[in-house]
Amino acid sequence: MDRSNDSMVQRRSVLKGLGGAAALAALGGPMAGTGLAAHDDGDYRGVRVNQVGYPTGGTKIAIATSQAMDVSSVSSFEIVDADTGASVDQGSLSAELQDEAGTTQTLKWADFSDFDQPGEYKVVVGDEESHPFQIGDASEIYAPLLRDVGRLYTLKRSNTRIEDPYTGLHIGPGHTQDEEAIVAEPIGDWLEDYEAGDTISVPNGWYDAGDYGKYVNPTGITVAQMLLAYERNPEAFHVGQFYVDDTVDDPELGTMPDVLVECKEALKFLEQMQRPNGSLFYKLAAKDWPGMEEAPEDDDRDRYVFGTSSAGTAMACGAMAMAARVYEDHDPAFAAEMLECAEDAWAWLEDNPDLVWEMSDGQDDGSGGYGRAGFDEPDRFWAAAELLRTTGDSSYDQWIQNTDLGFSGDGGVVDDLPGDIAVPIDWNNPVGLGHYAYFWADGDLKGTAHDDEGTAAEGLNGPFWATEVYLGEDSNSDADRWMTGVYDYYWGHLKSGISRAIQGIWSIEMFDETHDADWEHWIHEEEGAALIHEPFHHALGRSATGYSYVTGYGEKSTMRPHDRIVQSQEMDDPIPGMLVGGPHNSDSLVGEGDCTLDHIDADTEHLMAYIDEHCSYATNEWAINYTAPLFFMLAELVGEITETPEPETVDPIDPGPGNGDEPSGLDVNGDGNDAQDLSGDGLYEDVTGDGNLGFNDVVTFFEEHNGDVVQSNVEYFDFSGSGNVGFNDVVALFEML
Repeated sequence: MDRSNDSMVQRRSVLKGLGGAAALAALGGPMAGTGLAAHDDGDYRGVRVNQVGYPTGGTKIAIATSQAMDVSSVSSFEIVDADTGASVDQGSLSAELQDEAGTTQTLKWADFSDFDQPGEYKVVVGDEESHPFQIGDASEIYAPLLRDVGRLYTLKRSNTRIEDPYTGLHIGPGHTQDEEAIVAEPIGDWLEDYEAGDTISVPNGWYDAGDYGKYVNPTGITVAQMLLAYERNPEAFHVGQFYVDDTVDDPELGTMPDVLVECKEALKFLEQMQRPNGSLFYKLAAKDWPGMEEAPEDDDRDRYVFGTSSAGTAMACGAMAMAARVYEDHDPAFAAEMLECAEDAWAWLEDNPDLVWEMSDGQDDGSGGYGRAGFDEPDRFWAAAELLRTTGDSSYDQWIQNTDLGFSGDGGVVDDLPGDIAVPIDWNNPVGLGHYAYFWADGDLKGTAHDDEGTAAEGLNGPFWATEVYLGEDSNSDADRWMTGVYDYYWGHLKSGISRAIQGIWSIEMFDETHDADWEHWIHEEEGAALIHEPFHHALGRSATGYSYVTGYGEKSTMRPHDRIVQSQEMDDPIPGMLVGGPHNSDSLVGEGDCTLDHIDADTEHLMAYIDEHCSYATNEWAINYTAPLFFMLAELVGEITETPEPETVDPIDPGPGNGDEPSGLDVNGDGNDAQDLSGDGLYEDVTGDGNLGFNDVVTFFEEHNGDVVQSNVEYFDFSGSGNVGFNDVVALFEML
């Protein structure tokens, strides 16, 4: 909304022109409110579980909470059959655990890890019971979720017609203008091989999050985790696994496992963003935000490529080098193409050894900032390590040894790694991927080599959350009682906990590779190793709010993610498989257009600061890099999958006017221009057809709302939702301004 003084003067003029009754209605009528959190139904079960389920051989922990019961008065729990209520197992609860980090709740744990009978169950404590969950083979209970998380990326392709029989989506192709993306005006003279206004073709890639931007760093870190998930667990993937053959037209479907077909979509985007000098543009987006109800095919804004950076170039280099290795047996030509791209990026990085951060005019005006102006050492380290692992060329190892990345020279033990060793793998720091690649590439640098007792496992995992919270003398710590896997509850912490869990898995492998089984370390203690997966269970419903934060999974799960495709299609059920950011409480809850603080107080406990509303992008937006660790963890858990169950089909979503065929004959005032639906909601608010919603539309509609064109097309002009068109619709249109 334009809140300038000129706009206010114009508003008053229109009110006067419409008459006192309209002014009174517009100023005194009911305000559109957000109400209570849509899915906050008050169903706070006293017992929290992973609402999807637990593998038969794994740790199974439920949490009883004082939020919904008196935990001091109970000391035991039962496992009951979800259908019959018959008791099948029982046990004692833990001592009281006071959560002073994320909530003020008192907790008790119910550990039923020894119960391995497949079936559907609930945990009962006193008069409280959990939501139902499965116990079974991981390949069975998690295969549908792995399928849906994978196909989610397909449904998020840009410039692609989506006709999906399993979600009902019928959209696109969206943003075909990306085939002529405009090179934005640089701030400075860094373009070199382009001029502002030139166009390049970037049709591939995934929409990054709830918006329609496409970004190099999030794409690079996401596709790298998906590729590594396949490289580590090829038995978990097969052809046809994502059931997208009838959803998109992609000739490569059926030629290799679906995950590799989908990863090529992201890798092609990175390749298209690479400049002739080897560096990459940083992002592709418009210069202003599309509406939340604006479908991809209805967003005809000019789209631009912006900026360049050494961090983004290095991150793309790492992903491409990995792809060159992974695709060698599936598509040798593409593998060679990826290696050439990676080597070109590396050559540019060597020619530009200092941090590069170059921006374009309007770079962050209509899309997420993803700023990387502070450091690039972890990115360069990862790129070199992946190139070393892929090519075996010792020059990359020599570069790592000769470059000051923060390694200690005293005996070679890793002391101060590039970046913060405690950070999870994400778009702003891939150091964990670097340590993993360097370890398995047999790098010679002491401290990450196989023969050094301070191996990369220490570097990867550092102060792993399980060591400090749950084991030994510190097990009574008040930190992380919900086993989130994080030390602080910041924006998007859910994915960070799962990422740290994955690093814990790697650490066990690295120590097993380099030490005898009797090595005295927590990872060789059965209790410590078993706790590694706990952040995964937290994200799927064993949470302080009781939500499963993955759409479509759990009896109480996220239903209203902040996402333009979901909102523009008015989906009754969201696309399944989205991991949202999750609760947190910080200054970043206060953002333009974010409604979180309309529903919760500013001092809400950190792990309770969540609302399931579309308008809460601070807590309820999903992103490709949020979901990537979930995809990775599922691949680690499921084991071998040779056949994946097919999703249930649904009726197609009625696209309605504005999302499908446009109606004709909507020239309201006879000037030759048909009215337009700007937001894709089926209402034609652009009455004059000039491509914008403004005061002229209100005036024209006031003058013509009783005319034949409007009265013959009530469904397109019923702005008040009354079933007919009258003066109330003029007021409703005015309130849209």
